[in-house]
Amino acid sequence: MNKLLPRRITATIYGVAAVFLVAVLGSAVVLTSATRDKAIADSQDQATRFVSGSEAALNRSLLGVDLLLADLSEGLQASSQATIVADATRNQLAQQMQGVVRQNLLVRYVAVLDARDEVVVSSDRQGAKAAIRLPAGFLRQVLEQPASTLAISAPFVSALTSQRVVYFARDLRLKDGSHIVAIAEVQLSLLTTILMQGADIEGLEVTLEHEAGPVLVSMPRRDDLSGQAITPALGEQVLDGSPRYLPARLSGAPAIVVARPTLHRNLLIVASIPLQSALRDWRTQQAFIWSAAGTFMLMILGVVYLTRMHLRRQWQSKATLNQALESMVDGFVLLDSKDRVLTWNRRFGEIFPWSRDMIRPLQPFQEIVERGEDHVVAAVVDGEQTASFDPHQKQQVQGERELTLAGGGVILAVTRRTPDGGSMCVYRDITEKRRHIADILEGKVQLQATLDALPDVLLELGLDGQCHRFHSPRTPGAAIDDVRNPVGRTIGDLLPPDAVAEVMAALQESYVSGFSAGRQFERRAAQGTTWFEISVSRMPVGEGVDARFIVILRNITDRKSAARQIEHLAFYDGLTGLPNRRMLLHRLTAAIVSNSRGSRHGGLLFLDLDKFKTLNDAHGHAMGDLLLKQVAARISRIMRDGDTVARLGGDEFVVLLENLSEDSAVATTQTRALGEAILAEMHQPFDIATHPYFSTCSIGATLFRDNQLSLDGLLKQADIAMYYAKIAGGRAMQFFEPAMQTVITARATLETELHTAMAANQFVLHYQPQVTDGGGLVGAEVLVRWQHPHRGMVPPAGFIEVAEETGLIVPIGLWVLEQACIQLERWSHHPRRSNLQIAVNVSARQFRSDDFADQVRDVLIRTGADPSKLKLELTESLLQDKVTETIRKMKSLAAIGIQFSMDDFGTGFSSLSYMTQLPLHQVKIDKSFVQGIGIDRKVELIIQTIIGMARSLDLAIVAEGVETEQQLAFLEKHGCTLYQGYLFGKPVALAEFDSELNAETTG
Repeated sequence: MNKLLPRRITATIYGVAAVFLVAVLGSAVVLTSATRDKAIADSQDQATRFVSGSEAALNRSLLGVDLLLADLSEGLQASSQATIVADATRNQLAQQMQGVVRQNLLVRYVAVLDARDEVVVSSDRQGAKAAIRLPAGFLRQVLEQPASTLAISAPFVSALTSQRVVYFARDLRLKDGSHIVAIAEVQLSLLTTILMQGADIEGLEVTLEHEAGPVLVSMPRRDDLSGQAITPALGEQVLDGSPRYLPARLSGAPAIVVARPTLHRNLLIVASIPLQSALRDWRTQQAFIWSAAGTFMLMILGVVYLTRMHLRRQWQSKATLNQALESMVDGFVLLDSKDRVLTWNRRFGEIFPWSRDMIRPLQPFQEIVERGEDHVVAAVVDGEQTASFDPHQKQQVQGERELTLAGGGVILAVTRRTPDGGSMCVYRDITEKRRHIADILEGKVQLQATLDALPDVLLELGLDGQCHRFHSPRTPGAAIDDVRNPVGRTIGDLLPPDAVAEVMAALQESYVSGFSAGRQFERRAAQGTTWFEISVSRMPVGEGVDARFIVILRNITDRKSAARQIEHLAFYDGLTGLPNRRMLLHRLTAAIVSNSRGSRHGGLLFLDLDKFKTLNDAHGHAMGDLLLKQVAARISRIMRDGDTVARLGGDEFVVLLENLSEDSAVATTQTRALGEAILAEMHQPFDIATHPYFSTCSIGATLFRDNQLSLDGLLKQADIAMYYAKIAGGRAMQFFEPAMQTVITARATLETELHTAMAANQFVLHYQPQVTDGGGLVGAEVLVRWQHPHRGMVPPAGFIEVAEETGLIVPIGLWVLEQACIQLERWSHHPRRSNLQIAVNVSARQFRSDDFADQVRDVLIRTGADPSKLKLELTESLLQDKVTETIRKMKSLAAIGIQFSMDDFGTGFSSLSYMTQLPLHQVKIDKSFVQGIGIDRKVELIIQTIIGMARSLDLAIVAEGVETEQQLAFLEKHGCTLYQGYLFGKPVALAEFDSELNAETTG
């Protein structure tokens, strides 16, 4: 915005000023004219009133004089020219006249004159002798009047008084027809006094003029005009008493003239007020008016200038304000008392973009509010939620509210009343601030929670050790638990001297380097010794004595105890207290070094408890732990000084024998003797939970003298020897021999290759037919083979045992089951093969898997095979333990149609009582019995017994391994109906088996 005042505003200011100037000027002119008119009107009124008053006063005086003269005439009307003197004397007229004069202040004296201008009688003391001189021609003028009227002379100097006077005369006719004249002398000064009446009118000029023109009296006195006629003469039209603008009668200046005749028409009273005098006060007023007008005009010009400068400053301030408003980060809108928009800034439109296309000056703010209701999702005032973002509501004239926009932004609306009743609204985007505050609060809460969770004492100390702040953990065991408020106290008041020394040393170190850690101190108390670790960090404030430090005192008692315990656990067994594998290897290393120097032998005994798992499974691990502790104690008792008994883990112990004989034979004897002593000791009953328990162990032994083998190699030799002692039946001792290593290595190689075979799909299935006594095919048993890449086809005997021990039998068995089910599903679509069954061998380990039954169901679902065509062959080893669980699984699978066959029946150690509980469909006579037919009579009796028992239990009977006609005849004779063996067909691959089936079908 331009900071210069716009031209239209300047023009408006000057226009208004011009109007005011014209108004003042016009007012001055009008007022001047009005006051002039008023002054003239006042003067006219004064003159008129003065003339009226003078006329009335003079008329009274003239009338009095006229009556006086008339009274005198009445006393002499009966006289004649001859008797007038005597009559006057007789009537004492002179005395009467004197009395009248004394009563009338206007009249100086009166007298009666005859036609010859002789005094008949007078009020003077000289009487008729008084010398009276009248103006020339006055007497004749009186006598010549057609009627007896009052006549007035021109001014004249009295012979008696030497004063200027006028004479009033009246003609009297006697009875003889002669005439006399009664005169009265009147001083002009007295007449002037009567005429002026004490009037005080500035500039007033008064004349008493005769109708013919001579001036009788003038005021101010003009002797030069006395008796002279003033021109121009006054016309009849002037004598109506109305003011006229004429020359003044005396000065001749323009004046207001008022003329009126007296009671005697021949006498005129003329009052003249010169305009100069009449307008003298008006001119003063005129000067004042124009001065006031000039002052007002100057004031208006001054106001205009000040207004222009003020508006210019306001405009500049408004421009600055607008710039400030536009640069504000907050939205701003100003409303008038009717809630209409006066001004706003750009930021308001940015915060509320929907208002940009509609906001304008004097627009009702409610319209913007209504437009924004769809964009504001919530408004909070004093913690209560409302539905509008209007900051200027009846219930909320001023205050703050928070608006939540649809986009997630949060706006703080602040409303304040303005002095003129309007409103000022500020909208601040506090979205980031709210996030920051939330983050700060969250951080503060987290910090406080962290501080509360920390088991450490936090101190803010000065370099002098004075405590300024303090935070104590909630957990007991703090370094200064016994001090309630350590703030303001020194560290020497809080900790013992040795601890203070460590803390002060840490402060000095942190003052130099900024950080200190690792220092520790102990605090002894009745409850025991507590250890603390000191960590100090210098705060970035202050220098010298003003430096501040954060000191953390951490209770490390448990850590130290744990370190000692960890150290013990690192080298000793936690259960038995014997050295562990790490300590054993350490001592074994030392023994090898020592023996190599002295050419002496050392020995290792590797012990493994027999059937320890059975104890754990039957009585729990707690009983097993008790046995391990007692075994450790017994072995330790019979060891020599210097020998080491260690526990490797589980039920495995190792005895390290040192300083054996240099002769290997003698060393072997020494080792054997000690091993046999251990075997004898282990044979003694153990007291387990107040019950005797008998246990044995298997021991593997090996000798060493130098370090040709690694430590693990020596332990492995003893372990291999122990393994051979265990497979020999247990409770035995075996020395390591190189051949043992070869066998074990081969077994390990086989295990690795089995894993590879599973990943590479090297296993294949062979099918061996099962037939009836009439030669009809009822199904087949699938037998797994290993197609080894180097050794060719490997039979089950070459890998099943290792698979069982390693657990690989479970995935292998699941693969066999799935392949068999796939084949069943395929046969189900062949008319001549849809009734064939497939028998699958299931190992005891696979069957005992917790999810075995679920796995079988999943396979059936995936392949779509008919469960009734699937037969699972189990061994009697399943009945040695967990018989109830075995029966439950068999029944759950039998419920969906799967059949079970007891494989190798008669070779195990199962209880016949379980036979009635198992959901079996058939039993298989083991081929070892079939091979004894015709050779061993006892075997034949066993076969007959098995067949009889199976018939009694309503079980089908399958004889496997039938290879001769003799065997077949025997089995048929004694009631066997199903057969399997080389006599009917060898196990062959699926393709070959299908070919044979096709050939039989064709034949």
